[in-house]
Amino acid sequence: MKIRHVALVGAGHFGRHHLRHLTNLERVGAVTVVDKDIERARTLAKAHGADVATTLEGCALDAAIIAVPTEAHFLVAAPLVARGIPVLIEKPVAATVEEAARLNAIAQNAGTFIQVGHIERFSAAFDALSKRCGPVRHIAARRHNPPRAVPPTVDVVLDLMIHDIDLALALAGAPVQTMTATAPDGIGQEAATAQLTFMNGVVADLSASRLAPRMERNLIVHAAGGVFHADLAQKSLLHLSGQDVIQIPTDGDRDNLKEEISSFLDVVARRVPPKVCGEAGLSALAVANEVRQALASVAYQLTA
Repeated sequence: MKIRHVALVGAGHFGRHHLRHLTNLERVGAVTVVDKDIERARTLAKAHGADVATTLEGCALDAAIIAVPTEAHFLVAAPLVARGIPVLIEKPVAATVEEAARLNAIAQNAGTFIQVGHIERFSAAFDALSKRCGPVRHIAARRHNPPRAVPPTVDVVLDLMIHDIDLALALAGAPVQTMTATAPDGIGQEAATAQLTFMNGVVADLSASRLAPRMERNLIVHAAGGVFHADLAQKSLLHLSGQDVIQIPTDGDRDNLKEEISSFLDVVARRVPPKVCGEAGLSALAVANEVRQALASVAYQLTA
């Protein structure tokens, strides 16, 4: 089914990547770029043969992708969702848990879908892991970045750790029961660790940092099917079973963002629930905020 018209709201760094894929997919018809900086929108749209608009009011749309700063997610998404338009919202789904819950309620009332941009769910290595591991017992995730020339405005939990929170929630298949968190700087701005214990007994140890010498995206899962080592950056998966180390085939050519967008277009065309729904985005945000609150409590105790 042809998707006749998709809006891309946000012409910033990540919006550019979304537009590149959208305009290269044959199943997508017209694409309209919207941004508060109209000149930036025009420049980006011209480079990819897309249209430009200053508002989406009254615009007939089949779907929208929202890649604006997190604090604007609710303001942009709510009117579209209320019109019954399926939306893909970059992570985190909203600035607050309350806004995320309201978005999900609006979508349910309008009979439409929200997909959240937890892109690692579309990783070839994670896909292979989740299909093979069986019931999970322990998860260890390490997501480290070198310092960036322009540091993100959000802390490391919302920037990096939330990806692995989402993966852990998906693998554990249960709500978080207890949680502890620590940070080398006391506040968790650039580095933090957290341990999540789920109601079914699964434990996840998460480490996130923006102070590393090199990028790491490692996920180790102890499960009924053995031990699995996934390198999400290299798109590789090893299975340890007894003395055997087996290289599990993965689709090394898969582009995670293209896969995420294609999955969203399937949601739009077939009206089926997304792999990463609004409720999943809400759950990841809620746990991330609990980690941040725990870090803030520890920091307060250290300075009191």
